[in-house]
Amino acid sequence: LSVQAASTPQKLRPNAGIGILLLSISSGADGEKPEPLFLYQEPAISRLGELNGGTIPPYDWIFGMSSSTVPLIVTARKGNWLKVVCDDAGREAWLILQRQGAFHTWESFFKGKVGRLLTGVRKQYCQLFIQPGKGASTVLNPKKSFKIIKIEDDWALVMLPDQNTLSWLRWRDEDGRLLIGLERLILLKHT
Repeated sequence: LSVQAASTPQKLRPNAGIGILLLSISSGADGEKPEPLFLYQEPAISRLGELNGGTIPPYDWIFGMSSSTVPLIVTARKGNWLKVVCDDAGREAWLILQRQGAFHTWESFFKGKVGRLLTGVRKQYCQLFIQPGKGASTVLNPKKSFKIIKIEDDWALVMLPDQNTLSWLRWRDEDGRLLIGLERLILLKHT
């Protein structure tokens, strides 16, 4: 009999929503703590609690780590109010956008960045196209990075580092879940 080690369960790809809130977690210049962010069931109605850094979904496997910001996926917007995914269970709540954060649509967030497919993405989403959904060209190696030129609907115009051609790749699936994330840059120390 052989005993196999339990593998780490694959993380569920989050729903993309409409964009991302990069929430500042550092103290202000005067050393004061940032103002608390209160969560509401509806904008300004029925306060649910305060945003707790310990329950914020860890998206470092998608967006990399930052020592100064925490990413929150935004699912809706009403003026300065943003509906965010506020815990690992996928619960959503509204908060008012203040000085602590910057909201970015996916188009502005991904544009010009180096991306990669998320782990466990089905083969059909590794397909590159000449036009969105038309003219299949090649299959992208899931470990290969690419530069994101622009986002249109469910499609990203990408350029592979070793090619000078542009191709289209789905960045979210039919259910609205993310298919791509940002490439983690590993800095090597030269001795």
